[in-house]
Amino acid sequence: MHNKHLKVRSNSMLSFFKVAGTAHNLSFTGQEILRDKVIGLDGPKRKLLIVEEKAEEYDTRIIYLDDVGVCKVKKTYAAINSHEYRKNRPEEYLKSIALEFEFDTGEMPVMVSFYKNSVNSIYEIPELEARARHWATTLSKMLPKSPIKNTVS
Repeated sequence: MHNKHLKVRSNSMLSFFKVAGTAHNLSFTGQEILRDKVIGLDGPKRKLLIVEEKAEEYDTRIIYLDDVGVCKVKKTYAAINSHEYRKNRPEEYLKSIALEFEFDTGEMPVMVSFYKNSVNSIYEIPELEARARHWATTLSKMLPKSPIKNTVS
């Protein structure tokens, strides 16, 4: 029963994602389906559409890659006591893995979560981290390069 509910929820979110993409005239060259969000890249238009489920509604955000200065994977850990560190693996302290977008426009950074310890299993970490790193690498290659400043005196 639980799997059927997840599949219905996922299909509903994917349907909303397709409608949002069409409404913004986007054609996706790549997409990622996660538990509570869908990410789609329109490479030629250099836009990223993110649809995220929040409280049974969908939140839509478009990131313009021309405005992004840095795209990186960010891991957040809980506090680690020195006497507990030897007993537990570092993964047990991992709170989240996210793509972080820092903007050249001064806009607040945007985080797109791939792993949350409150939602995902510790056994999902390697796969979700690899997927986040793949997106960070792909998107970083598409970011505008800072002009090289020649300082000739």
